[in-house]
Amino acid sequence: MERMNGGKLGRGAMAGLLTFALLATVLLPGLAGCARKQALRVAINTDPDGLDPYKTVAAATFNLTRNIFDTLIQTDPAGRLGPDLATGWQVSTDGLTYTLKLRTDVYFHNGRKMTADDVKWSLDQMRDPNVHKRAADFAAIKDVKVLAPDQVAITLNKPSAAFLSNLAMGWAAIVSKEAAATMSQNPVGTGPFKFVEWKKDQEIALERFNRYFDPKAARVDRVVFQVIPEAPARLVALKAGTVDVVPDVPPENANEVQASSDLKLVVKPMNAVQILAINNKKKPFDDVRVRQALALAIDKQTVIDGSVWGYGKPIASHMPPSSDYYVDLLAQHQTDVAKAKALLAQAGLAKGFKTTIVLPEPYMLHRRAGQVIAEQLKAIGVQADLKVIDWPTWLSEVYTKRNYELTVIGHTGRLDPDPWLNRYVSTSKENYMNFSDPEYDQIIAQAAVSTDAAQRKQLYGRAQEILADQAPAVYLQAPAMVIGLNKAVEGWQVYPIDIYDLRGVSKGK
Repeated sequence: MERMNGGKLGRGAMAGLLTFALLATVLLPGLAGCARKQALRVAINTDPDGLDPYKTVAAATFNLTRNIFDTLIQTDPAGRLGPDLATGWQVSTDGLTYTLKLRTDVYFHNGRKMTADDVKWSLDQMRDPNVHKRAADFAAIKDVKVLAPDQVAITLNKPSAAFLSNLAMGWAAIVSKEAAATMSQNPVGTGPFKFVEWKKDQEIALERFNRYFDPKAARVDRVVFQVIPEAPARLVALKAGTVDVVPDVPPENANEVQASSDLKLVVKPMNAVQILAINNKKKPFDDVRVRQALALAIDKQTVIDGSVWGYGKPIASHMPPSSDYYVDLLAQHQTDVAKAKALLAQAGLAKGFKTTIVLPEPYMLHRRAGQVIAEQLKAIGVQADLKVIDWPTWLSEVYTKRNYELTVIGHTGRLDPDPWLNRYVSTSKENYMNFSDPEYDQIIAQAAVSTDAAQRKQLYGRAQEILADQAPAVYLQAPAMVIGLNKAVEGWQVYPIDIYDLRGVSKGK
């Protein structure tokens, strides 16, 4: 999968993701005689927890920040990697040194020209776990050297099959050192739009950056990401024309969008999975039989029908069907309530037990799935209470502190199978399921450094089998992205990572 050809990488995973953005054209009043400015109004369902791409793991941030920051490498909608701030690269024969040629016409929004020193500083920050939330993605970096004002050499400790694709993720943004301290609230990047204002829980405003290296990239003067937490309100705004794109149209309302002569509907498979995550260290879930019982008790198609009106595909491991590495294990893991009851009886829980499913408040997809799951678990004597919490609390209590029993959540937008599957490695900071399996750890370690495509596919296939068998989570579905747009909006693309890339997006009169 990682074949190099003229500075581009082979095809990665396809499709989309879990949180969303929207565009609108608003005519801004100006002085008499001045031309009216065109704006895009983008609806989002939750405020980001900050705008510093190094300090967050939330998709809500990266959806926005792609427009403020650039990365060295970027992906297209098909998952192919290509140049961004780096115009090309060469890889040494041992796979340890990447030499990148940089653009010489790049400016930060504060007016300073970007150089190789900025790239080195940013990469050094990325691999520092005290600075960067996803430093594990860049842990393979041994050293970064500036070879010239437009050239850097990155040396790795060991080969990393996912390294180039990691450089295309939103958290691999190149940032300015002088703005680092205030980046979360006042981001300074090199992107096509620069930050203007953030009204908490209301909107985030950007405007065209006139010194962007591609003068045709930003086709509107202003972008406003409008926070509208409730899905019905987002749909009302779309119909009224006060927003122009709703990337998370409730599936039950898809027909309403299709029926409107002023709107258009786009449905794309998401590069995403929805899971019922299980805290493997919490009793009784430290017993694999209990986890397997949950998996057998849940009818995934019923979850899909009840949560997204059928706009999804059932899965049995932590990979979407859009991935070249996906293994279809559904045939071996059909719903079987009788077998689930027998497993609970073997675990000493014949009478069932009580538990709590924590659900993130902004995401109706997960809340509805949780309701369907709780109802299904009654059939095996499991009473699951539902607890809805806000998004910052979910990130803190569930993802970071691992203080939960069960939760329904989605994972989105990785270009290589390693970032998808390495979160289950026992030592991973992203392993909020607290899963531990020595064979799994060994497989992921081997696959991460392999340059043999066939071997990687075999190893990741076995990893998925372990996840399906050991059930550190119940793998529910790969959902679809249902997008509603004003018919005047053109150029909206769906990417396989968490970004709303507004380059090339326009709105006619």
